[in-house]
Amino acid sequence: MKKLFQIFTIACMMLLSTQLVFANADKATIIDDTNLMDVHRMAIAAPLYTPNKGEPSSEELWKTIAAASNVTRGQVVPYDTVVQNIQQDANVNILSLDRRQAAKAYRDHVAKYADAYVVTTVANDAHLVFFFDVYQAGTNKLIYSYQIVGSRADGRGLETYKVFAEQFYKNFDRSAQNQQSERDKASKKKK
Repeated sequence: MKKLFQIFTIACMMLLSTQLVFANADKATIIDDTNLMDVHRMAIAAPLYTPNKGEPSSEELWKTIAAASNVTRGQVVPYDTVVQNIQQDANVNILSLDRRQAAKAYRDHVAKYADAYVVTTVANDAHLVFFFDVYQAGTNKLIYSYQIVGSRADGRGLETYKVFAEQFYKNFDRSAQNQQSERDKASKKKK
């Protein structure tokens, strides 16, 4: 019986350590003077991403990021919706412009459709690293940054990308709630 208990204990320890090894490392940063609770609508910008052979395209990536928004409390405006609205309102076809001009046109017009926009940068070398940078629409000031590093075991497909995007949305919501709680506590102490 004692031997059986020892084997069970060792098996549990190995199982838990395996989960920790495959956990993704992440880091969230809130810029000091911003209030994340002011972000009610977030637009998705074109990702900075160059797919390797066999990886999803850039269009598939932003569609996956939009689809993952079902876990957030805020409203997320997909990239193609913003592009269509800019085309209709400002008569600017972002899809026909080169990458830099398209990014500038997007930044100049996105404030009409959202409070903030997220630019996803994917570094897909030996490790898969996602950067989600949230900018305030209109001022283009960085207000929040989230980085997630995948393990070598993570695949390079849409399912992994969706999981990373869901983690971003959940962490953004959690960061906003924590920031609001801290501000509420600080205001109660001042009274």
